[in-house]
Amino acid sequence: MTTLTIDMFSDIVCPWCIIGGVRLDKALAQRPDITVNKHWHPYMLNPDQPAGVDWQSFVASKFGGSERAAQMFANVTQAAASEGLTFDFESIVTSPNTRDCHRLMLLAGNHGLTWQLAPLLYNGHFRDSLDLNDHAVLHNLATQAGLPADEVSDVLNGDVFNDGVDESLMTAQHLGIRGVPFFIFNRRLAVSGAQPVEVMLQAIDKALTLD
Repeated sequence: MTTLTIDMFSDIVCPWCIIGGVRLDKALAQRPDITVNKHWHPYMLNPDQPAGVDWQSFVASKFGGSERAAQMFANVTQAAASEGLTFDFESIVTSPNTRDCHRLMLLAGNHGLTWQLAPLLYNGHFRDSLDLNDHAVLHNLATQAGLPADEVSDVLNGDVFNDGVDESLMTAQHLGIRGVPFFIFNRRLAVSGAQPVEVMLQAIDKALTLD
């Protein structure tokens, strides 16, 4: 059976990342004979942002005001809906620093639960308006994904996996990644952005032909 390795650089507060992930999965569903190994790589859109910044203040600073942001959010919400996803930007209260989320994602990778935790975090932010800097919230989501409660507590109460996050950020910088999602197929072919299913499928097929 043919094996395909996919490295995905992503951030939890990137709406196009969850959309791109869904489109990738739809493309992979059309190649059921492929064995797929997907790997999460932390990327932080706002690495220096304090934890729990007020959402409206973040929007004003990041997007130049609520009016301009509203149109952008409407477009991405429509794109999400077309993939069966629900976004509720109007209800979001805080803009989190996602380092703790990424550290839990690396823990999830050790347990083979990466893709169980990722949607819980994405939906927690974009659909359910949860505060992803609240350790109680993160602990609940991580254990819902099946992670051991004691290991989740150890991560949140310490600095476990900080080095892993930093290494991933340095790798992204070395590769020239300036935005996410960013997919690398079989270490040879890169695709940037939440491309349509057809484009993802073309990339999959091409990557499998490269030596």
